[in-house]
Amino acid sequence: MVFIESLCIHDLKGNYMAEAVVSVALETLGNLLIEEATFLRGVKDQVKGLQTEFGNLQSLLKDADRKQHDSETIRNWIKEIRSLAYRAEDVLEEYVVKSGSGKGEPGFVNILKRFVCFANEMGTLHNIGSEIETIKSHITILTGKMDKFGIEAIIRRDEYQEESTSDDNKRRFIRKTYAHEELQHFVGMDYDIENLVSLLVSDQEISRHPVIGVWGMGGSGKTTVANKVYKDVRVKRYFESFAWICITQKCQMESVMQDIFRQLLPAETKKDTIDELLEQIYKVQMETRCLIVVDDIWKLDDWKCLSKCFPNVGSHSKVLLTTRNKKVAEIGYPIQLKGITEDEAWELLRMKAFAKIHFKETWDESEYEKLGRKLIRKCERLPLAVAVIGGILSGKNSLEEWKLASEDVNSYIGRGEGTGEQGEVEKVLALSYDELPYHLKPCFLSLGFLREDESIFVESIYDLWMAQGLIISKHVGRNETMRDVAKFYFSELQFRSMVLLHNLSRVSLHDSILELCLSKAKEEEFLKVVDDHNISDKAYRLVAHVDGENNYLDVLKAIENSTIPLRSVQIIHKQLNPKLILPKEIFNLPHFKSLRTLIIFRCYLKGKCFRGIENLIHLRLLGLAGCEWENLSLESVDKLSFLHTLILTGTTLTLLNLPPLDTFCKTPQLRHLYLPKLTDIAALEAKVRMRLMNLSQLECLYGFQSKFYDLKDLCRLEMLRTLRQCEVNDEESLVQITDYICGSNLIRWIDISIQNCDLNGQQESDALRKLLEMPNVTLELSIRSCELSKLPRLETADFSKICPGLVHLTLDGIQAYIAEDVMQALDKFPNLKTLQLLTVRFGGEEMICGPGSFPRLEKLDLYMVAGKFELRIDEAAMPNLSYMLIFNCYGINFMIPQRLRSFAQMNHCNSCVFN
Repeated sequence: MVFIESLCIHDLKGNYMAEAVVSVALETLGNLLIEEATFLRGVKDQVKGLQTEFGNLQSLLKDADRKQHDSETIRNWIKEIRSLAYRAEDVLEEYVVKSGSGKGEPGFVNILKRFVCFANEMGTLHNIGSEIETIKSHITILTGKMDKFGIEAIIRRDEYQEESTSDDNKRRFIRKTYAHEELQHFVGMDYDIENLVSLLVSDQEISRHPVIGVWGMGGSGKTTVANKVYKDVRVKRYFESFAWICITQKCQMESVMQDIFRQLLPAETKKDTIDELLEQIYKVQMETRCLIVVDDIWKLDDWKCLSKCFPNVGSHSKVLLTTRNKKVAEIGYPIQLKGITEDEAWELLRMKAFAKIHFKETWDESEYEKLGRKLIRKCERLPLAVAVIGGILSGKNSLEEWKLASEDVNSYIGRGEGTGEQGEVEKVLALSYDELPYHLKPCFLSLGFLREDESIFVESIYDLWMAQGLIISKHVGRNETMRDVAKFYFSELQFRSMVLLHNLSRVSLHDSILELCLSKAKEEEFLKVVDDHNISDKAYRLVAHVDGENNYLDVLKAIENSTIPLRSVQIIHKQLNPKLILPKEIFNLPHFKSLRTLIIFRCYLKGKCFRGIENLIHLRLLGLAGCEWENLSLESVDKLSFLHTLILTGTTLTLLNLPPLDTFCKTPQLRHLYLPKLTDIAALEAKVRMRLMNLSQLECLYGFQSKFYDLKDLCRLEMLRTLRQCEVNDEESLVQITDYICGSNLIRWIDISIQNCDLNGQQESDALRKLLEMPNVTLELSIRSCELSKLPRLETADFSKICPGLVHLTLDGIQAYIAEDVMQALDKFPNLKTLQLLTVRFGGEEMICGPGSFPRLEKLDLYMVAGKFELRIDEAAMPNLSYMLIFNCYGINFMIPQRLRSFAQMNHCNSCVFN
């Protein structure tokens, strides 16, 4: 059942992402002063002064953001500030490149050549200083104007510092929930409620799940479900004492504890100190069965403080918390709401829309239903959004009015127009964005290049953010890299339900969230998407979607006619088409000179197509994914001093178009390298090896194939932290790569596919065991077409220490019988999310997935699994499973919980019983 909360949130008028406007410029200036001080000779003090001016400006912008000024004047100032910040970055980086060109070349001729080049490209040192002074002068004028406008410089310790204002207190009171609130409209969610009730009242689960975390995006019904569970008669009978507290974003710890104490011990005298409160709350939970609902908790730090009140073991009491933050939910037993179906959403919409309308006896509801379901899909079945749309339709008494509402649904969802006085839909969908820390807003807006129902590898997102300077260096901790911080940024967006992560590695956005992203990006002049419907608008980042020959000329025209110095260009072809060839002169466009990111996806590249690319001196990322090459040539790419990421994923090379063996050795500054896939096994095996020498800074390597790349070069990569899409094709390579991985203190993510190997030998079995026992890594493991009779025996009896990072396991094409119950062996891995058993034969009489097993498993594939046994999945097993495929599994009897029936795909099986 879903309770549609009344949500009254403060009016967020003009959030200009103000602090993010200059944060990237400050990053660049700081990095230049540290890393390129030698080449800033003569202007170093002026650069420091410019850095100070931008810092002062940023403190003013914090106040502009805090006060939420809705002023066209400030909008214009923001645009001017952004232009100045970009101008400063470009001037200084170009100066560094030109003054450092020819570095290390001896002789008077080369010195003269450097001087002439520098004079021609940048002017004299005096001119550089003058340019800096001009920028500083403009900033001084702007700060004076902002001061007169009433904006004051403020400095906060961090973005989470509390500001105790009456408005904040009022908003917190409005958002606060109470257990006694009556539920107004109900549909669906029966499974979620029944699942939570069973977890709470089952004695078998006491020691395993003292804390249960319900998570989902705003408006998805978390509070409603918790409320229904809290009032359920079975719960009331099982527990003796109850407390309901609502945290919201501003957690006032003492007040929360007093609230818990008052509800659990109403007859007791009020305690004066936090220590006394904590002791009494803890004691009552040990002595009686208590249920405490912690509603709307946002931050892990808040939970860490509260957790001292709750026993971990030895208690019959339970804590049920609701949160938008998945990380918070995972401190206990995480449950993501399954949500309502389209039928249930239609019932809710119908209930709301027809509540006040009295139709004549003869009317065709089916036409209304068609339009209503279209609106529901646009709302992503978000209960609150559906209910608000229903409220809008309740005032419309004809089918024609419904049609008009359906046509305007984009404005309802994206901008909140027409949603009544509260504007609830816009505020629900945009709330997470409005409350993001400033450094996450541009990261979110950069995702506007995605299309509806499109996904991309999460690593590509990290690379994009780093290349565009969106990662703040002060967030990089000891022994961390920019990529580690990018992962943290992404997890923050994910936990706030701003992005979706599929199968551990692919990212997409809900349609309505994507619409919000594009709307905000346009407002900020951050990014524009060019297609046959949109070739105007102005922005510093351009995404061109090429659907075919029809719009290719329009796209090229839009790129060529851009009037703003572009920071990022992405040209994305829907599919390969030999007629759509990238123009050779594209790199010489004047507005390309400031590019940090250039991505060309699915394009034919012929001849010397990179002529002029050396002019893109600021380029950090060059992506050529899924392209077709006439000849792979990276001519002039080695001249790009700032290039850190080179992406050739999806490019398949044969012996006929094999590049020089040292192609990747000429760019020693690379940090992230995505290798092309090599084929023609017979021609290449044991004859030639592509080299990866001189890549001493490489942190991430994708697409390494032991058959085609020199293994010695891989083992010399001392800075490597991520090894993805690694193919191991022989036993000797497996042993060497495993020794290299296990000997590294830096590697944190491994995606390895072991193919055509005999894993029954002692050395090979030990290598596999070492991988499974590695601590502090995320491991994706595929074993394909190998000899394997049993999984390696793990040495430790403490299964909590067995590779907690194993998240994906595939057994594919294993010919020998595996005698053991692999389910009981694998359910010991606490974070396994995807399990694929493909063309595998098992002995034994049964496989059992007991209560609480596979707590994180989301996807289960059983394809052509052979054997004569019974597979039993307990009702309390796999609580987070959302996809199950069983295909061509003869001879096996399946005993599966009824709750899995809705998403289980089963074909060509002997028997299946849903309990």
